[in-house]
Amino acid sequence: MTPLDTMPVRGAALQYFEPQTVDFLSPEAGGRGGAIAAGSDLWAAEWQLGKMGARTSDIWRAWAARVATSRRSFVARDLARPYPLKYVLQGFAAMTQADGSGPFTGAASDWSQSIDGEGEPQLTLEGLPSGMILQTGDYVGFKWDSAGADAGTYDRRALVRVDEGMWFANASGVVTVPVQPAVSLAVPATAIAHLDRPGCVMRFVPADRRVGAIDRRLAVAGGTIAAVQDLRP
Repeated sequence: MTPLDTMPVRGAALQYFEPQTVDFLSPEAGGRGGAIAAGSDLWAAEWQLGKMGARTSDIWRAWAARVATSRRSFVARDLARPYPLKYVLQGFAAMTQADGSGPFTGAASDWSQSIDGEGEPQLTLEGLPSGMILQTGDYVGFKWDSAGADAGTYDRRALVRVDEGMWFANASGVVTVPVQPAVSLAVPATAIAHLDRPGCVMRFVPADRRVGAIDRRLAVAGGTIAAVQDLRP
């Protein structure tokens, strides 16, 4: 199986990366309107390209053409948050799991989701370093192999974002955080929850994809890349 493409991480000047909820309006008794979810929330993204060097320009042009012509999916993420905010600069270097079993590389040993009394999703992660901080805007990624894929291909990806607040892993390396959107039912219990470069599988929105013209510096001058999550079991 062909590995998933990964989107370039340099060259974007502006970014939109947000979950999109698909709801149907349903009238209720008394004339009020209610909403019925039509399916899992999906991430939608748009990147506006800025000025860049010739080498970075070549990378964007080659990637956009390759993904577009083959209609391939690719892994995309919020470029501003490759790691939790507290660890954006240094990553997880020198961090160890709370039980002392080895270095922490970004993957939780286990995860589970519950829904609180107000209907909000709560995600519990285990196997983190003691005292690890997760806060508003941090992401948790999920990766797994599709049926028939080679082990470790991780051709399926999903993503949730930590809601408002700051939380610390306890002495056992366990933390529970509110997230949005909820972890999709498409994500199997065997998926790996991870905090290093969390992303999701996306596809281009063809009508909104345009790499700008090359200027006299021999580099792309502007352009827009739009994509939507491709969520599959």
